[in-house]
Amino acid sequence: MAEPQEFEIELVHKTQAVCVGMFRLSAGEDDPRRCLLALECQLGQFQAADWNYFDALCQIREQLELLGWRPRCYGACEDVYPSNMCRDMGQGMVAYRNEIGRPAAQEHLVETFATSSEIEPASVEQQRVFFQRWLQSPR
Repeated sequence: MAEPQEFEIELVHKTQAVCVGMFRLSAGEDDPRRCLLALECQLGQFQAADWNYFDALCQIREQLELLGWRPRCYGACEDVYPSNMCRDMGQGMVAYRNEIGRPAAQEHLVETFATSSEIEPASVEQQRVFFQRWLQSPR
């Protein structure tokens, strides 16, 4: 990723309060494969670095959760999780929208930082638990 990308994201508080933040994605200077993610919003600045943007997003989500906030984007949905290939080849910019009992397919891919008013963001732990249930479900 040569040029940094930016995504405006709505943040939702457990009390239903809302604020808007800006995610900025860029590559590491010393290692262009390193994914740097920064969030600027009324709550402050949050930063994370990982080998893919989905895992960096999870780090920032865990910081936000301590304050009662969650970003309203597909990467924060309970039923969204990237495959290892999505993480490796796509840097975690897309992930599968999973359904218990249904195998993942290309048509189930969503953009990690895309947003929609229908999204009900979940905690990182809820997302991981759902993914484990999906993995163990017969398909």
